[in-house]
Order: sequence, then structure tokens, then C-alpha cells
Amino acid sequence: MLKLSPVFKKNVAAYKDGTRYVINQGGTSSTKTFSILQLLVLLSLKYKLKIDIVGLSVPHLKSGVLNDMPPICEQFGIDFYNHFKATDKLFKAGAGQINFLSFDKLGSAHGGRRDILYLNEANHLHYNIVEQLLIRTKKTVFIDYNPTNEFWAHEKLLNKEKDKCRLIKSTYKDNPFLEQPIIDAIESRKGDNNFWRVYGLGELGIAEGLVFENFKVQEFNKDGLSKYRYGVDWGFSTDPFGFVQCAIQNNKLYICREICQTKLLNKDSAPMVKQIAGTSAVTCDSAEPKSVAEFKTLGVNAKGAKKGPGSVLSGIKFIQSFDEVIIHPDCRNAAAEFRNYQYKRDKNGDFVNDEPVDAFNHIIDAIRYALEDEMNFATTNLVGMRPF
Repeated sequence: MLKLSPVFKKNVAAYKDGTRYVINQGGTSSTKTFSILQLLVLLSLKYKLKIDIVGLSVPHLKSGVLNDMPPICEQFGIDFYNHFKATDKLFKAGAGQINFLSFDKLGSAHGGRRDILYLNEANHLHYNIVEQLLIRTKKTVFIDYNPTNEFWAHEKLLNKEKDKCRLIKSTYKDNPFLEQPIIDAIESRKGDNNFWRVYGLGELGIAEGLVFENFKVQEFNKDGLSKYRYGVDWGFSTDPFGFVQCAIQNNKLYICREICQTKLLNKDSAPMVKQIAGTSAVTCDSAEPKSVAEFKTLGVNAKGAKKGPGSVLSGIKFIQSFDEVIIHPDCRNAAAEFRNYQYKRDKNGDFVNDEPVDAFNHIIDAIRYALEDEMNFATTNLVGMRPF
């Protein structure tokens, strides 16, 4: 007998509506994975569809979706193991088929096409691989994740293709079949703020090992501050061009405006920067002196950052020293970077202080360049004090 949760019904509705990206954000025991699998088994029994379920690795698949398949198939009156070919990780019990896949290299994702794609615990999958899977999927893409922090689904889909998305949020309260001891165990963690926010409430949490913890996203008057700083981090195809307008007031750093876009030529980005910065100095990454020079010819008051050994860590520590970094909600890329900029882990999985991962840092790098003069003044002219 089928046991169907409200989450199942919401996924069915999104599929029937022809939604391209059905995105399930949920806490623990919310039935998001179970419900998606129920729907995919039902579709494969009735229709001639090729369905691919993708996880991070084979062990990840075995402990997750493959572990859920036997009880789901039992609800349909099917013995999963009689219809599952373990060597090929292929399930076929009706008109369609379900393949269970994992990809650790970009090239391996360049294979065949499919009708439906399910990205399980998608926040663990690299976007360069995901992108190849998306463009080879004819119909619906199902996505699920615990919202530990923002990742590519927020930036690439929910922000840039929101008209094609259906976001389904769920918590343990959406699971009418959950046993009381499990409910009690979940609710016992209410005092653990980040755990409860992510796994109890199904809301976006804060990643572990963050470089910056002194930030928040909040409305403020972007034009009501006294002095503005401007910075540019060059990029084009893989890495985006990043520009930021920020200001310092009462030992708080305000992130006011941003430009973050790929495939912007200098002739295209310069007018955008000039419209915000006017005749004010714009400190740019000095790694591209030709771009700095071209910006000057295009009317931007551009100068190269001094940088030097240790400048990345010095800039990070300077930003960390503010009482707060307040990011305007319009600066979505800046907010995403601050939520995801993490320290590296060593072989034991421990975070390595003073060694951040070189990712989610394009706007952050632009902020470092923008603040370079203030940072140099603070370290060379004042000991333990800052002139604002």
C-alpha cells in the first residue's frame, strides 16, 4: 500500500505542470528523497522513460537512494532485487528504466541523454559536471538537498532561471509517518541553532569552516554613507568579472552594489563601473595591467592594486576585524560568497586556518582591492587603531 506524503503530491503537481527544475529543499526525515523516488518508480512502471539518478559516489548511492528503493518497490508490490541488475546499477520493472550513476570526472558526464534526471544531495555535486548532465536531459530535473549553505542551485537556477523552477520546502512535520522517537530526537536539537535551522526547519544554514562569520544580509540606504570604495577582480569565461562598491562607517563594512558577470568585455564593463563609481578611484587586480590600462582609456579612474606576499590573508584579516559586514540584499553574489567562502581541510578533515579555498571569492577579492588604501594606512600609521 502506498504511503504518500504532502511532499510527494507537491512533486507530482510540479511534474504535471511541466516544471523544468523541481527543487526540493528540506530538513531531515522530510520525505523529500523518498517522495521523489516514489514518483520516479511510478513513472518508470507506466511510461517508456529513461531516468538517471545521480549521486556523489557509489557508497553514497548505496547508503542513500539504493537503500530506500526496496521499501518503495514493496509499496508497489515489487521485489526490488528481482528487477535490479547490480553490475549495471539498472532497475527495470515496467516500460521505463532507472539508472543509478555517479560521476567524479567531467568527461564521464558527457555520455548519453535521458528523459528525467534526479540529482540526489545536489549540494555535493560539482556544477561543471552537473551542467553537462542538465543539457543532456530532455524533460524534468529533480533536485534535493539539505540546505547547509548556498550552492550552485541558488545561483544558477533559483536566481537566474527562477521562472523554470519550483522550490518545494519541507521539514519533518511534512512526514505523517514519522515515528515519535525520531521526532523527539530531532526536536531535542532545538538549542543547536545551525543544526535546527537546517535539519529541523529546512532553512538555509551557515557552512562550517567559514572564513567570515561577522556578516549579515540587511536592507540599508545605499546612498546614505559618507565615503565609498571601489574594487575590480578581472574575469571573463570561467571566472566572472567582479566589481564592488563598499563603504566603511562606525567600524562596519557595507557592501552596497556589485557587478558579477561572465563574458563581459572591458568595453562593456567599463561603462557599468563608471556609472556607479563616477570619477572616484577604482582599485583593480594588478595581475592584468593591460585591462587596467584599457579601463583608463575607457574613462574609468582605474589603478592597479599593490598586492604583494601575504596580501590575501592580510585582506581577509582586515575584513574579519570589522564589527559587522552588512551586505545589501541586492548584492546576491556577495552574499553567496560570504556564505560559502571556507577554509581548506587537511587530510583528517580538519579546517586549516589561514588557508582558504580558492572559490567563492570574486566579489571578496574585489572588496580586498577596494579597501587596500585603508588597510595599508591602518597597518603602517596606527598600531591597534583604525582611522574611521
